[in-house]
Amino acid sequence: MPGWVLNVFQDMVEKEEYSEAKVFTLFSDRSEISAWNKKLQVVTALPKRLNKIFLHFSKHKIKILSSIFDYRNLMMFYPFFMKVLSRKIRKYSPEKIIISSFAIAKNISVPNIKKKLYLHSPMQYIWSHYDEYTHKLSWFKLALFKAITPRLRKRDKKFTKFDEVEFNSQYTANLAKELYWITWKVVYPKIDPAFQTVNLVLQPNNYYIYVWRTVKFVKEVDKIIKLFNEIKEPLLIMWSGPDEMYLKSIAWDNVIFIWRIGNPEEKMKIISESKWLINITKESFWICTMEALLCWVPVFWFNDWASVELVDSKSWILVPDKKHETLVSNFKNFVEKKWNRKSIQKRARELIKK
Repeated sequence: MPGWVLNVFQDMVEKEEYSEAKVFTLFSDRSEISAWNKKLQVVTALPKRLNKIFLHFSKHKIKILSSIFDYRNLMMFYPFFMKVLSRKIRKYSPEKIIISSFAIAKNISVPNIKKKLYLHSPMQYIWSHYDEYTHKLSWFKLALFKAITPRLRKRDKKFTKFDEVEFNSQYTANLAKELYWITWKVVYPKIDPAFQTVNLVLQPNNYYIYVWRTVKFVKEVDKIIKLFNEIKEPLLIMWSGPDEMYLKSIAWDNVIFIWRIGNPEEKMKIISESKWLINITKESFWICTMEALLCWVPVFWFNDWASVELVDSKSWILVPDKKHETLVSNFKNFVEKKWNRKSIQKRARELIKK
């Protein structure tokens, strides 16, 4: 339950009123989370010892071992672990469950229990991002991935009955209608109100910023690094992730990795003083993009998915594809354009009101 996914989940449960509740997830880096001024126990599908092993090697980057104990390798076991988690949920006989799903959590099987789903995205790797995965996987993992995808798709389409559904963007809503024939309402994730009070920085510092997990798949941070290796501009990468060792090995001295910033004020300061936010991910929603726009910062983004919902031509340049030459040429266009930072934040505030 990393980063913004956990934040969104906490916002969801804060809207509900329970005398008692528990949190169920595939694996977790904590044994409890806070809600309603209480500590909620976290129950994982992975056995405790195995959960600790995966967490250890995700935090301590060790060659070979970190690649073996990478949670993404669990994908082939997702149906099994969802059955395990479903049994654990049914054991407590809950009156209602709230599902926050950006991958497999949607496929929890709990008959005769009221279910509310908040869908961040259908399982990207077997649907919208399938081609990207097949281009990046090694031969053994590629063969395995192609073999299990039909099974995962078939199972994913079986789970379509919910008492209430919310989508994090109109794009996600359209995709859910296409894949599952589910229609419901769009509710954008909550943005920390503190980001609406950030002071305007008219003369930003000489650096650009990427904020999110350091992975090659989907986020394609390797392409961002190669772009900055060529243009030789300073780039801050704020976060960590399973591909961090590899990404550091290909980065030049102008690319600086900093850990996830937990202090909101420090985080806002670093973002607001940057020239732009860089993101070439196909996202169903991107909380960090909204945070950057509220910090008066323009964004360099990929022209697909929910991007057209969240930004306009006064606050972004959208790149049409992820080819290196395209990124370089669009970066030059970005540099030459004059940005009105006041109008950027105004547009973001209007969107948040929705």
